Amino acid sequence: KLNMLESKVIQTRCEKEIFIEEKSNININGFRSLDKNIPFYELMIGLDLMRIRDDEYYGTKKSYVSVRISEDLQSLFVLEPDVQSIFAIKNKQEKEAAIELIQYLLVDSQTFKQVVSEMIGNLKKENVVNGFEVKEAKAKLAVLERLLNVSDEDINFTIRRENIA
Repeated sequence: KLNMLESKVIQTRCEKEIFIEEKSNININGFRSLDKNIPFYELMIGLDLMRIRDDEYYGTKKSYVSVRISEDLQSLFVLEPDVQSIFAIKNKQEKEAAIELIQYLLVDSQTFKQVVSEMIGNLKKENVVNGFEVKEAKAKLAVLERLLNVSDEDINFTIRRENIA
């Protein structure tokens, strides 16, 4: 059978940003636990996007989206990170396309779920010693397990939708 790779394309004014759905193109990091100032768990999802400009390959770029998860793990908030945001310099339509990609990733992408499952497996193998590390690892585990089961209704996009460019 043909094994076609899934890909998603965001068409911007000057180029196509192509997300090819492979584990190596998805990266989850920057985990932050609750603290008294920020009552959210937070993590960064990085995607490697291939750039095509005038039908020429233009290299890849890493684009990020920031995800906050409520303390009760019920709601997910997708925000623009300060750097390398997937929403940067995009107009309204282009942002909508990026939003669609993030929604697909969090809700439907089996590849994303594989990446999360591997992280869970690695975390469970880690040897955590002191109390703080144990608490942190438990929180991270709960958040990652939450990411395995996200529905459209769970996600709130808090992206500035105005036209920047």
